Order: sequence, then C-alpha cells, then structure tokens
Amino acid sequence: EFAAALLSQGKGAAFYIQPSAGTLEAFQQLTIEIAAYNNMWGEYQDNLVCKVGDLQPKLIPMQMTVKGCPIFLQLISPWPFTWTRRNAALRFGTRVSGESPVLRRVQLNNPTPFDIRLDLEIYNQEPDDEKLVDLLVLFGDPFPPVDMVGNGAASSGSTSESEVVLRLDPAAIPSCTFSKEFRSSFRRATLSQESTREKKICVLIRPHEGVPADSPYCTAPRQIVVPGGGSSDVYISFTPLVLPDTEAELGCGAVLLGFMSLDDKLARMVPNKVRRGHGYEAPPLRVYMEAVVRHPWLEVEMDHDRGMVFYSVASDLLAARPFYGVLTDAVITQSLKLMNCTKVPLYFRLFLSTPSTPFSFSITDPEKSTKSSHSKKREREQQLQHVLYPQKNMLVKVSFHTTLELLRYQHLPETQLLPGCQVLQLENGERKLKFNQNLVIEHSNYTTQV
Repeated sequence: EFAAALLSQGKGAAFYIQPSAGTLEAFQQLTIEIAAYNNMWGEYQDNLVCKVGDLQPKLIPMQMTVKGCPIFLQLISPWPFTWTRRNAALRFGTRVSGESPVLRRVQLNNPTPFDIRLDLEIYNQEPDDEKLVDLLVLFGDPFPPVDMVGNGAASSGSTSESEVVLRLDPAAIPSCTFSKEFRSSFRRATLSQESTREKKICVLIRPHEGVPADSPYCTAPRQIVVPGGGSSDVYISFTPLVLPDTEAELGCGAVLLGFMSLDDKLARMVPNKVRRGHGYEAPPLRVYMEAVVRHPWLEVEMDHDRGMVFYSVASDLLAARPFYGVLTDAVITQSLKLMNCTKVPLYFRLFLSTPSTPFSFSITDPEKSTKSSHSKKREREQQLQHVLYPQKNMLVKVSFHTTLELLRYQHLPETQLLPGCQVLQLENGERKLKFNQNLVIEHSNYTTQV
C-alpha cells in the first residue's frame, strides 16, 4: 500500500527520501536514504535538491534504469482455479496425435498507469536449430497499430502509398533479394500512422528466439491493448500434430513473445526526465509453452500368447441333464484386459470388424475406470464411447455363440457364408467351421488398434 501510494501520481517511478528535512549539527555527518519505487520500465533522471538556509540550492543528479516487462499472466480456467506468474511456462500436457485443438484463455494484467499495446509472435523451439542471432531489416515502425478488422492504420504523410511501393517494392529491384521479414515489415510500414518522411530503414541484430510459426501453437488476437491498471484476454491454442508411425513421441516447445509499444507520446518520453524504449528496444513479454504428442495405445493382456481361440463342438448344444432336449445357444467366454500405460486419458470405442458373426463382447464394471459420452457431430460418434484414464484398466469379456443355425453353415456354398467363415474338409470326411474375427479399438483420432 505504501508503494502504491507513492506511485499513485502515475509517473511510473517515485523516490522516497528519509529524512527529507532536519538540522545538521556542527561537524555532523548525516546519511540520507533514497528509496526508488517503480512499476514501469524506462530511463529516469532527476535532481535531488538540497537547500541549506538562504544558500544557493545544491543539485545532486540522480539516474535510474528500470528493465523488464511489467505484464504478468493469469490463466483463466473453467474450474475454480487461478494461476498467476511472471515469465511463466504454459503447459498443455501430453496430447494424442491428431486430436482436436486445446484452447487456453490467458488474462494479461497491466499494473502500470499507461496503456501498453502488445504484438504477439510465436517462435517454435526446434532441437536441430543451430542459429545464434537473427538479422532483421526493418522499414518504419515494425509494430504499427491495426484497426478492429486487422488492417494497418492509414498513412498520414504527403507521399502516397503507391509512390512508396513504386520506389521501394522489392519486386522492382531484381538485383537484390529481400527476406520474408523485410517484405512483411515493408507492407506493414506503408500503412503506418507516421509520415513516410519519418520512416527509416533499420538493421537489427538480436538473439535467435526460434522459428516464427503459427502451428502447432496459435494465439488470437495477434495485437491487443492492455489498459493501464486493467487487463485483457488472449486465447492460445495447441493443435496436436499427426505423428508418423515411426515416431512414438514428440515434444513441442515454443515461446510467445509480446513486443510492447506505447502509443501515448508522453508515456514514451518526458524531455530531460524519462525515456522509454518500445518495440524491439524494450524487453518483451515472454511465455514458454510446452506440450508432448504421442500415439494413442492401449496395452492388451490376454490369458494366452496365441490370442483368443475358441473351440466348440456340436455336442455343446446337448443339455447336461437328459430329457431337457437341445439347447438353442451354447456360449464360451474368455476375458482380456485393456490397460492405459500413457499419461493422458484415452477415448475410444470397441466394435467387431464383422458384427454378424457369432461373436459378442461386453465390458465389466465400466463405471470404475471408464465413462461413456455421446457426440452429436457425426453418426459414428453417436455410438457408446469410453475413456480410460492413465494407469487404469478395464475388463472385456468376449463370447462365442454356438447355435443350431450355425451348424447349417457347413452345407452352404461359399457365396452364402458369413464374412470370415471357412468350411474345412477333413480327410475322414468330417467338416469344421472356422471363424476369424477382430475386436477393433478405434481411438478418438480415428486410428485403429486390432
């Protein structure tokens, strides 16, 4: 509260002198403590005025340089949870390859007395990137303000935009090769509010931050004004990449840089008092983003290494007790266990590759480790879908049904047999029916596991 009271005048910095007045005895030495408070970056200079009686005041120069970004983050969550940090790392966790984008709402808080305009750019951190510095060629203001539609503000200079393009269009100079960054800065600068006569071409060398990209991370809006003493919201999304089959896991790291600009001239400079750099001259807001992408995979544990093999004979339809006649259905059941050994919940559905065959399955106690959900987007997603959480398992029972109708298949021609059914002719003249069936696991990204 004391610091807030000192900074309440809205100048970005304040000095507190203790003691500020008193009596200096003969041959006495007195130490004056000067405490500096700030909530805004910049280069500050002032004079400490020392008055002794009617003598000429003594001016003691004071200088202070404040560096850093005052903007800090607050993650807005649908749950009763808030997360506030400076220079924070925004973690998206482990995600399934090719699934839907994940959205995060982030609140940017501005504790300073001035409105700060942020231009947000994302740079991917690639492991094989060996660059150390970036060379930027800038024409005019590299971060001009844009309107609500996303277009740059119109130029107010006397030279028309077409004249500027004619003189400096890179396509009109075949002997020079301009980088993509230069062409982008050129197009934005031609729409700047500043006069074209004031534009300058600047060459800037800065540390290499990464590769500029809009994927897999993306932010909206790209430019935002955070009011002084207030906050604004931005949205950051992560779209999991589709991994090749040869790659089991991929780490995705990136950094979000927010370059600060001050549209108020008094905020940028007070003659002989304050000077504040902006754009590339000021330390940007820095947010590290992390995520891991991996293939969805459920471990399947069965009683036998050869898989699930069912043996049934026609005599299974005979009742155990005499005079009970012939049964209509004889069932043989085996169990398998599905285990999620990953770090992310896996959404999936189970189905038989040929539903009309004499196989069926059921899930035991799905409430303990799975839950069901229905989607209205697609017809296939309207079927029952399960989610298996990390380090959880579920039991699936698979059954083979022997029926009287099934026995007639041995006399049918091949064209009338069910898919996956074969009639085997033995040397002694007997016939056997062989059914091949797959229990398919379809994950949320539509990849299948048999």
